[in-house]
Amino acid sequence: MKDMVSLSIGGSYVVEPDNPRKTKNRGRNCTILAFELVDDELEVRVVFHDTNREASLKVSDLKAITE
Repeated sequence: MKDMVSLSIGGSYVVEPDNPRKTKNRGRNCTILAFELVDDELEVRVVFHDTNREASLKVSDLKAITE
């Protein structure tokens, strides 16, 4: 089952890929900077809260922050 998340520029999310083997950046909080179309696939440009570095992620890897 897939979770629905409404993504918006400036919103904060956590990186939680559905694939358990995909461990890079898992659990890191980030803020969306932009949406990009790369090779006919939508990606999200984010900045991580802990290092202030930017990265591109798949849309499906982001989940809402629950506290």
